[in-house]
Amino acid sequence: MIQKEATSAIDKAISVLDVISNCAAGVTINEIIEATKLNKIIIKKILKTLLDREYVFFDEKSDKYTLGFKSLELGISGLVNVNIVDVVIPFIKSLSNTINETCFLGVYNSGNVVYLYKSEGNNAIHTSSNLGHMRPAYCTGLGRILLSHQSQQEIDRVLLSPLLKHTKNTITDTQKLYDILDEVRRENIAYDWEEVEEGLICVASGIFNYSNDVVAALSITGPSNRMQNQMKKCASLLKETTNSISSRLGYIATK
Repeated sequence: MIQKEATSAIDKAISVLDVISNCAAGVTINEIIEATKLNKIIIKKILKTLLDREYVFFDEKSDKYTLGFKSLELGISGLVNVNIVDVVIPFIKSLSNTINETCFLGVYNSGNVVYLYKSEGNNAIHTSSNLGHMRPAYCTGLGRILLSHQSQQEIDRVLLSPLLKHTKNTITDTQKLYDILDEVRRENIAYDWEEVEEGLICVASGIFNYSNDVVAALSITGPSNRMQNQMKKCASLLKETTNSISSRLGYIATK
């Protein structure tokens, strides 16, 4: 009996926290009562405990409750311990099956992109990019997304170093690359038009975490003769996917 009462009390407290967490601007006690359908006396007891433990904060001017530091700390500690590959796998598999091309997950490492995961659709073709393999950031879609969010010092270090021309399409003009990275940063979309491998083009988009940092990037790669006709569709599906992943990592869009 005691255990059931304790469980019921926990359920009610979680219900109150759920209501508060779903409104960044805060909620009044009447709004909490309406949303939870709980008795006002019970709500007051729960709120007092949560206030005492710093799980919620009360603003006397607005009469509204918001999440306190302890709740935020719990949320962030959970997000920090998230394995990004585990989060991405169902999304990247769904994307590759929908678009029927090869999709990659990559992270930044000192001027390069490192491939962490690959999912192949039905029409996928072989590429020289294998898991754990590194490619220069300045000439790849994944790399440009990741490089564009590095410090200015790191961007300068990469772009002012000797840039190898891998194909006739590889862009090595420094000023043009600075301009490309500026646009990539604004739009969260990057392209590689046969700049690494002839016959292959790529579109990439960044994945943001709870602190608004780009922690990884996702790409769709395929043969130019097939991809050129569906680049708009690929870019749209890709951004939908990275937005969903970012939300899972706690990212809140500001635009």
